[in-house]
Amino acid sequence: MEKQREIYAEWLRIVAAFVVVFQHTVTSIWYDTPVSSEDFIALNFMNSLSRFGVGVFIMISGAFMLSPKYPHTPEKILKHNLPRVLIPLVFWVTVYGVVDAVSGAVKAGTPIGENIAALLTAPLDLFTEPATHLWFLYTIAGLYIITPALRVFTEHASKRMVLYVIALFFFFGLVLPTTSHILDKVFDFTLYRNIRIRGTTSFAGFYLTGFYIAQYGVPRIARRVLYGAALLSWFLAFFYSTYFSLVRAAPNEFFFGNFRPTTFLVAAGIFCFFREKFRNRTSNSKALVAISGCMLGVYVVHPLFIKASYGLGFTPVDPSPLITSPIMAVIFFTLSLGVVFVARQIPGLKKIL
Repeated sequence: MEKQREIYAEWLRIVAAFVVVFQHTVTSIWYDTPVSSEDFIALNFMNSLSRFGVGVFIMISGAFMLSPKYPHTPEKILKHNLPRVLIPLVFWVTVYGVVDAVSGAVKAGTPIGENIAALLTAPLDLFTEPATHLWFLYTIAGLYIITPALRVFTEHASKRMVLYVIALFFFFGLVLPTTSHILDKVFDFTLYRNIRIRGTTSFAGFYLTGFYIAQYGVPRIARRVLYGAALLSWFLAFFYSTYFSLVRAAPNEFFFGNFRPTTFLVAAGIFCFFREKFRNRTSNSKALVAISGCMLGVYVVHPLFIKASYGLGFTPVDPSPLITSPIMAVIFFTLSLGVVFVARQIPGLKKIL
């Protein structure tokens, strides 16, 4: 019998990947757009809609890596899971290093031969300055490494104990740092740094949240509260990002950060919605599984299309960001998916995508 896949996770991977592409499409011009312009307000609105993608990706990983239904011994993680992240990481760090070196030479008008050192040392970017979006692969690799220890906890902890740890993460890792930042900016008053318990600020909080929701679900009343909190969080993030950007005359993305309670609640709400909508539903659809399996590749590849597009003079501002940005995001996502899907059919290339 063909292996049944949990539909909610397959669709979530696709949605999260598209949202990340959409975010990068918008932010590629967002930082350089005058904050007093209508274009900036439109771009900021779309930016606020797209910040939950990474959180959802990590929650999906936690749901499966920590689930008692799927054994993940240290041996399996080191021999199977970790290489699936590290091999693409090394390859794409090198690729983007070469691309940046070549594009830098072209912009500067210098012969590429004079940049031989930059080309040859591109692999060293793995330890110095990898392409910005590749930070996610480092995070996933780290979470995989600590998974066996986290599984000891999840396999023996009660439901309430897991929720307790998530609550600690939410309060000390998200709420207190955010509160301290606001107090500092508004009242010039900063909370004592050790009150925040810095060790709780970790993506392991997202990881455990994905496990908790997938394993135990969320009661109906609690779901409504979570959905309401997610909607309110999105509004607050958009409002305050716009407000502080206008006040400081510069784009402000503090409330869009991964370690903000607003971003966490939106990601948790989206994850919970899909898990509930497709609860206990599985599928062996080859098409769905094939597309979902391409999402890591889409994540690492799509900036190449964004760079190429802007190099040709196309931006998501003209004629209107509300129209152009979504269209360009769909194009970048579709092109990335097409390239990754075809490449994965070639022996050997699947390991890097």
